[in-house]
Amino acid sequence: MSGRIQNLTNCRVLISGHLPPPMGGIAMFYQSLLTSSLSKKVDLYFVQTSSQKRTLANAGKASLSNLLSAVQDCARFLRAVIKHKPQITHIATAPGFSFLKHSVCVLIADLFGSRVLIHPHCSLSALYSDRPGWWRWFVRQILRRTDGLIALSREWEQISDIIPGHPVFLLPNAIHQDDYLAIAKERSKRSDLPVIINILYLGYLGKAKGTYDLIESAKLILSNRKDIVFHLVGDELAIGERAALQQRIATAGMDQNIRLHLPVDYPDKLEYYRQADVFVYPSYYEGMPMAVIEAMASGLPVIATKVGGLPDLVMDYENGLLTAPGDPEALSRALIILIDNADMRRSMQVRSSQLAAEKYDIEKLVDELIRIYSEFLPGTKQNRKQSIHEARGISNNGNHPNDL
Repeated sequence: MSGRIQNLTNCRVLISGHLPPPMGGIAMFYQSLLTSSLSKKVDLYFVQTSSQKRTLANAGKASLSNLLSAVQDCARFLRAVIKHKPQITHIATAPGFSFLKHSVCVLIADLFGSRVLIHPHCSLSALYSDRPGWWRWFVRQILRRTDGLIALSREWEQISDIIPGHPVFLLPNAIHQDDYLAIAKERSKRSDLPVIINILYLGYLGKAKGTYDLIESAKLILSNRKDIVFHLVGDELAIGERAALQQRIATAGMDQNIRLHLPVDYPDKLEYYRQADVFVYPSYYEGMPMAVIEAMASGLPVIATKVGGLPDLVMDYENGLLTAPGDPEALSRALIILIDNADMRRSMQVRSSQLAAEKYDIEKLVDELIRIYSEFLPGTKQNRKQSIHEARGISNNGNHPNDL
């Protein structure tokens, strides 16, 4: 495709996704997207396909209430397709029950003649690689019913071995950055060294997010020094995990240095980023966490695990450090490196905000999303030869067998 973006103001696009509450990464992404310039560049219609009444701890479970909610979500999606008659349908999904529900949405949009793009907000391993054989077969069948897949990170390059020839477009998450970059600018002007080093984690709390590993790492560090405070901010991933984490901290006698905080609203979240010196994200499974992008935009060095899209965000020894998941000792070593090296922290602070501004601004993402949509308009061409389409480098080759 040529470098010029086509005029899509008359192109009918239906996006299905999730808006808060609850406030998670997917909700944050679509909230940012719907307040961007996208609605001025396409004929956009958004449909909510996840209940706002359900907490994350209850999401994804095979229960009667979730089944009834899924039926309502699919019915709402069907009404949106009938009303809006989309040329392009952009469907967000996540692992487990979410994928089952959105598989129905894929089939509905396909039945009504829309081009279908599926957008998994998760890692490939969480949706596919680490799942049983029957589930992997089901995922392949559904993906083949779509016209393309929007991928968060380079981990998804492996899809070429799973479904040869299926179009995949690389499109990272992004945010509105002005408030965060203002924090980064303020941070760059500081000349004094902090007396207390504040380590921040912001996200859901639980085993899958590496919270227990972080507490074990903190205990290793705090056994020798007390000039560090760990702030863990967020809701529990599963019911009872917050209480279990608090009990573990209290038993170790480290309540003053390891602090659990409830979820916060936007102004308080900005304040946590402002006061932090290092951001840590020790998750086991990830797509491309919005909190890490926010931390980078705020000018924080990031210590994260080598899973999902995190290696796309964190350049080892450039804007942060990468460790293996499930290794508290390695995590503590990485933390100590940054805690004890102020010059390295300053260098990584600058690089983090630069990378965020260059790669993860919501308006730049909108431009790339428009390019992706352009590939599926009448008169455009798209083939089934597999390729990861680089953001800012999408090209067009051959003919798509389903041109409108």
